[in-house]
Amino acid sequence: MSNIAGSKIKNLQVLIAKLNTDILYLKSQQDEILSQITLKQSQINKYKKEIDLLQKNSNDIIISEHALLRYLQRVYKLDITKIEHEIIDQKTKQKIKQCGNGKYKVENDFYIKVQDNVVVTVLEK
Repeated sequence: MSNIAGSKIKNLQVLIAKLNTDILYLKSQQDEILSQITLKQSQINKYKKEIDLLQKNSNDIIISEHALLRYLQRVYKLDITKIEHEIIDQKTKQKIKQCGNGKYKVENDFYIKVQDNVVVTVLEK
């Protein structure tokens, strides 16, 4: 075997050893992440059981925001599309497309908060 081939083999063996070390490190991170996921899922299940228990023992009836919106739309004949246009006009749409996430001023000293192209809330000044 020539010196060049021997040197190349050693270099490749070093690369393999490094990759094996990287794999071991990533597997340890994976184990830690899986452990955290299991813990979080356990907490979620605990909270869901608590919610179920509270709902079973409660006489309160909850009205969802969706139901409230539909009530306003259908009973009070509120034009949701018109309101959407009031919240975000063409000029504001362009600003959002250019600048992305953040707060944007709309009329009457109100702001909208935009996250990933979704207006998530309306804020007062």
